[in-house]
Amino acid sequence: MEILKNYISEQIALEEHLGRLIADQIDSIDDKEFGDVKALLEKTSHALEQHFEPLNALLDKLEEIKHDALMANANGAASNGTGVLPRINDVSKRRERISKILRDDYSALNLITISNTLLYTTALAFNSKEVAELALKHLENLAPLVVRIGRLMPEVIARELRATTPDIDPAIAEIALKNTQLAWSRAS
Repeated sequence: MEILKNYISEQIALEEHLGRLIADQIDSIDDKEFGDVKALLEKTSHALEQHFEPLNALLDKLEEIKHDALMANANGAASNGTGVLPRINDVSKRRERISKILRDDYSALNLITISNTLLYTTALAFNSKEVAELALKHLENLAPLVVRIGRLMPEVIARELRATTPDIDPAIAEIALKNTQLAWSRAS
């Protein structure tokens, strides 16, 4: 069960860290120019927020240790288990291209979703039905958001490019989306 508790602690740290980053990003995005991105990040932020309480409740249920030991464990996971996340920590401190924000969030969400897969599989192995169900539910909540970011990315890049180079053909977004989606469909 110690393995399961560690994975839950790491999951909490990953999701809370990304949740804070996205909250900062939302405030820096222009509604008029990138309202679709802002709405997607708000949806992502909300999904992550919905995960915190159930994950913490499960962890509390699995262990009976002092609160300060729990926090040390979660903080250790945040510094050791989030290799990609600290690099995107200062996104909101400077004007960043929206495509780079989405790229970093996409990467972090993929880390979180594969971590949910790890947690789900481990919970199944230890016959922890409650943990398995929660991990699968969280994976199902986040997977569509990852897909949506991937589908939105070509349009965002095209918009950014047209802002500085007006003669960029707007059709590139549609072509890029079609071909990148085709590449992914061939992978499965």
